Amino acid sequence: MKNTYTLGIILALGAAILNGTVGILSKGLFSSSLTPAAVSFYKCFIAFAVLSTFAILNSNFRKNIIMLTKNVKAIALCSFLGIFVLYFFETTAYKYAVVPFVVFILLGSSVLTTFVFSSLLLKEKKNKLKYVGLILLIIGLIIMALAQGATGGLSTGAILAGIAGIGYGLFLVLTKKFSLEGGLSLIWYFMLFGVIYLFVPFYKEGIVMPEFSSMPSLIALAIFPTIGGFYCTTRALNYLEANKVQFLELSEPIFATVFAFIVLKETVQGIEWLGAFFILIAIYISEYSPKPKENFGHLDK
Repeated sequence: MKNTYTLGIILALGAAILNGTVGILSKGLFSSSLTPAAVSFYKCFIAFAVLSTFAILNSNFRKNIIMLTKNVKAIALCSFLGIFVLYFFETTAYKYAVVPFVVFILLGSSVLTTFVFSSLLLKEKKNKLKYVGLILLIIGLIIMALAQGATGGLSTGAILAGIAGIGYGLFLVLTKKFSLEGGLSLIWYFMLFGVIYLFVPFYKEGIVMPEFSSMPSLIALAIFPTIGGFYCTTRALNYLEANKVQFLELSEPIFATVFAFIVLKETVQGIEWLGAFFILIAIYISEYSPKPKENFGHLDK
């Protein structure tokens, strides 16, 4: 059981690294003719096309897709939250705020959502250290949201990032509640419904074709954070509590901040660093909570 717990941690951190590339790739595409709705749609469409090609070539993949038809309603709901809400609102938020700020607000609101609904729907118990971590997280988020710096306080970018985070948090909890498993086959369904959902705002804004020069970034966006990130997250949920997965994925702002500084020269400023510090301490407390060790001792018997 300890090995599976370690694997869950590795997968959750892998998702954080891959997801940390979303901001820089998305902002790079805004300089072309693509709107946030177009970027969201195309990265989902390309991911779906890649997975569909793999399904054609792999019979086991096709069998797993067929087996998952029994869960299609639950998958459709989770896809709405984890694909449409997350992708559309997160990508749009990058139009109004720097990458690190959006990521901190998004994942912070996601943790709050996961913390509440994992208790209500999954009956996950929280020890005292987790509540301390949650308090520190809230303090960090308040500082991030209200500090003068990247956005000058609450803004359109913060609100959009918050909505994306709520969707992602609910996605984590419901994926666990419905016991949705299936690896890439499950992600194929997420992308299928995601293409349908995201086509609506894409169509309303006006359909535009991507420029040839933007294709490498779109493909990277589809492969790394879209397929890779979701694969790591859904696999991690098989080994860890939903709340634990989300806390570990709060390391994403670290990677997003580094990537944004290197590529875009963007970073949080001033007192926002204090908010980031509180959030990182919250991650540390969650990671070294004694409860998992007690559980392992019980499960190993």
